[in-house]
Amino acid sequence: MRFNLNLLALYLGFAGIHAQAVVDKCPKDEMACLDVINSSLCISQNATKTQNATTIAALIKCVEYEGGGSNITGAAKLCRCPGCHSAPINAAIAKMFPPPCA
Repeated sequence: MRFNLNLLALYLGFAGIHAQAVVDKCPKDEMACLDVINSSLCISQNATKTQNATTIAALIKCVEYEGGGSNITGAAKLCRCPGCHSAPINAAIAKMFPPPCA
């Protein structure tokens, strides 16, 4: 039993080291990015769909809501916060909302 606990502790130690190596590209000091983070479920449900005008409108609607942290447009929020999701979702957002941001 003691061996199993030591093995588990060793595994968790390696997992922690690996997790620290991931670079977070989401600027959390910008209020617009907090709106993007708070809308992550809506964004993830819409970003992987076929990219067309309806998808773009749905993503903008995800981050434009009453009481949000920022009053800039949804497109600008998504453009300014490129690294707040998983790699496939970030790629889809970057393709639909490329810089320069409004």
